[in-house]
Amino acid sequence: MAGPSLSEVVLSGREHLREGRERCRRVHVQGGHGIQVSTLVSDLYDDIVMEVFHQACRDHFDGEIPSGLALVAHGGFGRRDLAPYSDADLMLITRSRNTAAAERIAQSLTRDLVDIGIDVGFALRTTREACSLSWSDPVIFTSLTESRFLAGSVKVFTRFFQSLRHGAYLRRARLIRDLIQARREERTKWGVTSYLLTPNVKKSRGGLRDIQMVRWIGFARYGEVDLEKLLRLNTLSREDYRLLRKAYDFLIRLRNELHFRENKAQDILSRATQLEIAESWNYDGDDGVLPVEVFMQQYFEVTRSVRYISGFFADDNRSRPWTEQVYEWVASRRIDQSIRMGPTHIWVDQPALREFAQSLPRVLRLMSVANHNNRRIGHYTWQAIRIAMQERDPAPPDSESVGAFLSLLSRGSRLAPLLRRLHELRIIEQLIPEFKRTRGLLQFNAYHKYTVDAHSIRAVEAATDFADDQSSMGRRYRRLKDKTLLHLALLIHDIGKGYSEDHSIVGARIARKVGERFDLDTNSIEILEWLVLKHLAVNNVAFRHDLNDTEIVLSFAKEVGSIRRLELLIVHAVADLAAVGPGVLTDWKMKLIEDLYLRTRRYFETGDVDLDHEALAEEIRLQVGECLTDSDPESTSHSLLRQLPLSMLRREKPDVLAKQIDQVAESLDQGNTSYCFHHYDPIPSASRYVVIHRQGQQRVGIFARVAGAFMSCGISILRAEIVTLDDLVWDEFWVNDRDHSEHPPDSRINEVSERVTHLLDSPDVPVPPRRQKWTMAKSKEPEKVNVLPSKVDFDNETLDRFTILSFFAYDQTGLLYKIASALSEMGLVIHFAKIDTHLDQVADVFYVTEIDGGKVEHEQRKQEIRGVLLGIAEEREQD
Repeated sequence: MAGPSLSEVVLSGREHLREGRERCRRVHVQGGHGIQVSTLVSDLYDDIVMEVFHQACRDHFDGEIPSGLALVAHGGFGRRDLAPYSDADLMLITRSRNTAAAERIAQSLTRDLVDIGIDVGFALRTTREACSLSWSDPVIFTSLTESRFLAGSVKVFTRFFQSLRHGAYLRRARLIRDLIQARREERTKWGVTSYLLTPNVKKSRGGLRDIQMVRWIGFARYGEVDLEKLLRLNTLSREDYRLLRKAYDFLIRLRNELHFRENKAQDILSRATQLEIAESWNYDGDDGVLPVEVFMQQYFEVTRSVRYISGFFADDNRSRPWTEQVYEWVASRRIDQSIRMGPTHIWVDQPALREFAQSLPRVLRLMSVANHNNRRIGHYTWQAIRIAMQERDPAPPDSESVGAFLSLLSRGSRLAPLLRRLHELRIIEQLIPEFKRTRGLLQFNAYHKYTVDAHSIRAVEAATDFADDQSSMGRRYRRLKDKTLLHLALLIHDIGKGYSEDHSIVGARIARKVGERFDLDTNSIEILEWLVLKHLAVNNVAFRHDLNDTEIVLSFAKEVGSIRRLELLIVHAVADLAAVGPGVLTDWKMKLIEDLYLRTRRYFETGDVDLDHEALAEEIRLQVGECLTDSDPESTSHSLLRQLPLSMLRREKPDVLAKQIDQVAESLDQGNTSYCFHHYDPIPSASRYVVIHRQGQQRVGIFARVAGAFMSCGISILRAEIVTLDDLVWDEFWVNDRDHSEHPPDSRINEVSERVTHLLDSPDVPVPPRRQKWTMAKSKEPEKVNVLPSKVDFDNETLDRFTILSFFAYDQTGLLYKIASALSEMGLVIHFAKIDTHLDQVADVFYVTEIDGGKVEHEQRKQEIRGVLLGIAEEREQD
């Protein structure tokens, strides 16, 4: 049965909306300003809303608008900064006795606008109700501050808006406090813009919402939301006004672009869209910097200015309780002719403030004193410094400024917040000109969550947080008598990014220049240069190599050279990892780093990686042997125990390892050539499958068969480690089973284990294809966002027996199986593997030999292997 036909106002409204959006799209594509397009969209909505409103009046009241009623646009519709697919916030203000008439208008208005295709937020309220709700809900208050009269009684609208303005002024202190708190909670949800890979242009910090915050606070304090009026009231500086207007147009244009691309409301700037916009808006790349990174640098520069200005505006207009102010002053003491320090703040006396703020050395010394005494710098002092630094012409730093900066870097305390202030004031780049290139530089991958400058300062912050940490890393940080070099190295460790050459090498050259410019002594310059050059060494060794191989640890120790450098490098590495993004510094990684540190330090102290390698292994074997069920020294279990290297003996508690050996021995005694068991590993929070196989003459392809078995079960391998005994391979796989993320049922474990053993025991049986299944999970990003090159490296220097083959690429389903199969087909034997998968990237390391036991040494052979592996990395996944 057909539904009711649509009214003429709906049909014409739909056509009007379609044509209007297309007209706005043309203006946008032709380069129209963001504000211009948003004004056109607002005019379009105005026309449609008014037509529907008048039609409702014709339907119910013979074309007359009922008295005592006003139609009001508010929120974005009130501001007239709508994006093409924004919703329309409307309110009918009515007198109490006109409620019935207003309800009839409201019903028609909402129904017809929704049928036309405009999402509507609608409210029907009296003046008293609207104002009362505003005082209790900051979201309602902020929306109603942007109210704009559309139709009806001007008198009713005026009475409402005057009541709102007057009531807001009376409650300004509480309202401003509530606004700041509500915005802080929203930022917590949507993130700090400068740190986000895929920001929300409206709600992330520094986005449109922060510009609106200035308007809302302006209304509460001064009764005005218009930025130009706030400028005339001297509540905004002319420079801040200029920057906000420029940022507003950029962000509005960007939001319009997102809406037009999606043909719906969209405020998230995804990585794929970043690439498309950079191309569409004709951004050019630079040496080592992609066009998309240039575009995002501008985005971050804009949002940084917005959050900085809005933050200062909020501080300027936030009332501090007078009791706090009086106590701060009474309890303060003078520490300089013009500086006072209270219990929580430090500030410059008002008469001396203007002259003081213009002196970079004095500003840096003030920050150093604030840091050393853990005090916040008073807002009005900061405001004066900010204005003075905006007016100051950049100039090379003098020795006094450098000395004050180094003094600031020597202590943790409030160092990171102060560095952020210096960065915002562009002072860091006056002291270190090369740092300017990192400003807003996006690392276009899913691994890094922050821009290079933000990451660098967060790395300093991560290190200073160790001061109160009771862990071993906290003790190492506190042991460093002079932390200046560590903090400086963390600040500049990624300064070489954005160039075509390796960033560690470029960064090391810059570090030496910085040390010379700061007049550091020769030893300090060498350490600074070395820390920047080697800042990835800990990660590379700990996460990609077998730490039980003494050659690996000895090679690392040779690179480090001393205990002091080791302590600096370890703290640097952990702080750097912690600053990469949430969840990157896992317990698993900390365990590996700690193991590397202890082994290396033991070498420096004793000359040996393990005090007595064999003695320690024998001691553990005795403990495990006492737990074995079979006491016969000639039994399979004791034979297995004698073969286990120290690395495996230390992996489990003696009783747990004994139980595993008993299970394996029982299976082998029954004539089985393969055995697989499972347990949950709480450190990496992953399932772990242990696979044992008597290899016989089959020396190649075992790892590939196991990887294929997991792939066919729909399981992703997160990490893998291989140990080869006399005639056995003992492989351990940490996996992600999407169906059973933590503790799979016995039926699932049996299914996977049987698949693994069957494929190992039947080498001629084809590996089943990857299991296909429907999923509601978020789809993967398109291939075009994978802009980093795949790499295959060979290392024949580190180990005597093996070639270390390192493979770096974007992850894809079944990639490890394809790589392992390719190595097998090329006749390479895998003796050890570490698989490191993080988000969208993999870094796999294999210790390999040729079938005859020799290393991979001939260049032609390397090129053959490299070509095959890179070909696999470039294949598009077929679903």
